Amino acid sequence: MEVKNLLMTLVTVFLLLGLYYITTMPRRKQAKEIKKMQDNLKKGDKIITYTGLSGEICDVLEDRIILLTNPDEIKLSIEKWAVAGLDDRNIEK
Repeated sequence: MEVKNLLMTLVTVFLLLGLYYITTMPRRKQAKEIKKMQDNLKKGDKIITYTGLSGEICDVLEDRIILLTNPDEIKLSIEKWAVAGLDDRNIEK
């Protein structure tokens, strides 16, 4: 009887671990892709931040970027981690 209880406990633990792995893998993969994109930012890239700011990168520093916003051409200094993604929309000046 004890072996049966031990086996059921082990099966339950493995099922819970499998469920945890399945639910967290897509989030980890997405975070890894975003980090790679943030590390590969270069001058001239058009980006959008998590707060909704968009513009073109003027300069890339170690952990910050200088962003040129449109249409007023205001330069902002923001952290790299604040970049949500590349902006593929057509932004007119």
